[in-house]
Amino acid sequence: MRHIVINGSRLFRYTLLFIVFSLLQSIFMLIWLSPTVAKAWDKGLALSMAELQISMELSLTLLIFISFPVLLFRFLYFFSKMIYRGRKTNIAILNFQTLFNPLNFLFFPSLLNSLGIDYRRRCLISLILLAALYLVMILIIN
Repeated sequence: MRHIVINGSRLFRYTLLFIVFSLLQSIFMLIWLSPTVAKAWDKGLALSMAELQISMELSLTLLIFISFPVLLFRFLYFFSKMIYRGRKTNIAILNFQTLFNPLNFLFFPSLLNSLGIDYRRRCLISLILLAALYLVMILIIN
């Protein structure tokens, strides 16, 4: 875990990017559901906080539906690269050092070479983001 670095400025930029994405999504939904652009403009000026919150939740839900498969594919891709290219030469995929479970490569970095440690870091970042995504989903539901 000491190889994972959290970059605050990058997270802040992603937060701003999400806000812009959700506002654009809200504007698109408002225009799409209105018969004319003039009526969409009038509705946009008269949006209540409840309607704005609903549109933000819908855009967050759309972001979750997009990012979940991407994060899952990213984890599986880097995990497979870690298993095949990141192991030390004398370590088998299934052996007593991994307790016959390939997922234990994530927990024992001593079994990996330098390339494998980089793949391990990327896998762990994907898992952390997936856990955060599940937490956001739980918070939206409640």
